[in-house]
Parts: sequence; structure tokens; C-alpha cells
Amino acid sequence: MSIRGNRASRSDSRSGSASPSRSRETEDETRLSWALTSRLTFIEEMVYWTGSVNRSDLIGRYSISEQQASGDLTRYQEMAPDNLVYDKSAKTYRAGDRFEPRFLPSDSDQVLSQLRLVAEGVSGAHPIIGVIPLGLVATPLRPVASETLRTVIGCIREGGAMSTHYVSFTQTDGRMRRLAPHALAFDGFRWHARARDLETNEFKDYVLGRMSRTARLDAPPGDPADDIDWRNWTQLVIAPNPALPPAHQKIIERDYGMREGTASIRVRTALVYYLKQRLGLDLKPGARPPEDQHIVLIEQRSAG
Repeated sequence: MSIRGNRASRSDSRSGSASPSRSRETEDETRLSWALTSRLTFIEEMVYWTGSVNRSDLIGRYSISEQQASGDLTRYQEMAPDNLVYDKSAKTYRAGDRFEPRFLPSDSDQVLSQLRLVAEGVSGAHPIIGVIPLGLVATPLRPVASETLRTVIGCIREGGAMSTHYVSFTQTDGRMRRLAPHALAFDGFRWHARARDLETNEFKDYVLGRMSRTARLDAPPGDPADDIDWRNWTQLVIAPNPALPPAHQKIIERDYGMREGTASIRVRTALVYYLKQRLGLDLKPGARPPEDQHIVLIEQRSAG
């Protein structure tokens, strides 16, 4: 939820209606064009994450004129006068002492996700922060044939079915299967197709890397809404491992953003198994030393 939306919904505590100044600010924001809103948001993100912003930042990002860049900075100051302070010696704008995001809340998860994509070579430099040193723990590649992925995506988008040769631990030589994929799932290591088996009418997960010789079928896929485990959600409640010393438990609470000693994770019921496996929650209590198993599962319930 954006800061803008929060502000627009506030009411004057004395009269029960929005104050005139706040109403005018909200009205001004709703009239902004998409392009101008994008540039004003960029100003805000620049000064928040880097501590400063100037005309050259806007010009380099949007290829606009100096006059337009100056106008954007002036417009932002008019809308958020406490957020920017001009530093004459450095000829740049810096964050004010009473800085408060106006367009977007500071989102560390989003920034870290973008930096990860940069480190993985998926995208170029972060538009605000640029490139900074970042190390990633390597994981083995789980290759997926492009033709396989194209067939699966086509079935999902168009509501179709497919045939594929699929190998598994129970059938190491594999066999041909007729599937109707309706979603993709990622368990942190592997990509799966969530699909209905046209022979058994059961919904299961199929590892994309185990598929080969895929082809589209002229067969009714059925209704994905019948996949109850995909449609429903489960809530997992985790807590620090009670076998850890109290001081260590406090650290784990902070690591996971716990409140009153617990944190909840909402996940599709079909993916609960993978989440437990990834977090080590599938093991029996005491199966690993507490130093290696920082969290435990204390409750699992339906989340609708």
C-alpha cells in the first residue's frame, strides 16, 4: 500500500472529514500524469536510498531537458516541502531531517530482490543504487528445456493439455503422461508445473526438468478451480527453537521479524511440503542440533 493511499484515507479528527489542505494535495496527486508521477517517485527514491538527487540524475534517467528536470524538482518540493533541502556547496538536494516518503514506502525487500537480479545477471544496474558488491550462495543449476517451458506456458495461458515423457523415482525409465498444467511453482530450487493428470484426474506437481518430448494435445483440460490444494492456503506459525539459549532466541526473533515470539507464513496448501523442506520444518524435533535448526513449527492451520 502506498503512502499516498494512506494519506488520502485519513480524516480530520475534529470534523470527521478530510482537511482542506490534505484534500487539495490528494487532488493534485490524482491529476499527475503517469510520466510525471514516475519522475517524482524517482526523485524520492534517489534521495531516500542515496541521500541526494539533482537535475543530472533526472536527465540521465529520463532524457529530459534541464528545464524539465528543474521543474520536476520544484514540483516535488511543493508537494513535500520537508523532504528536500538544497545543499548550495554541493549543488545538490539532500534529504530533510523530517523526510517522509510521499509516493512509495521504503521497501527493502524490493530493493534486495532487484540487487539479486543484478548479481545474477538477469538485469542491468539498479536504476537508483547502481551496482554494489553482492555475493550469492551458488546452487546447482536445474536446467529446463526451452521447448518444455514453451509447451507448459502455452497450456497455462490457453487452457490446454499436453503429453510429455516424465521420469521419477518410482518410474526411473519414465513413461508418457497426459497433463493439463494450470500454474507454475518454484520451491526455491526447482520449477514445477501444477497440473491435472488426465488419466487419474489428480492434481500434482511435475518437475519441469524431468519432462521431455512435450507436445500439445487436443483434449479438455478440466477446471483448474477443482485443484483444492492450489486454491486453498495454509498458515504456518514458526518460533525460535526452544532449545536455543534465550539470548539466541531473541536474535532469531529479529532475523524473522517475529512479534511476541512467533511469525506466520501464508502459503498455498499445495506448496506446504516444499516450504517445510526448505526451512527444515519437515524434520522431527531434535533431529538436528538447535544451532543448525533455528526455527520450529508450532502450528499449522487453514488460511482459507
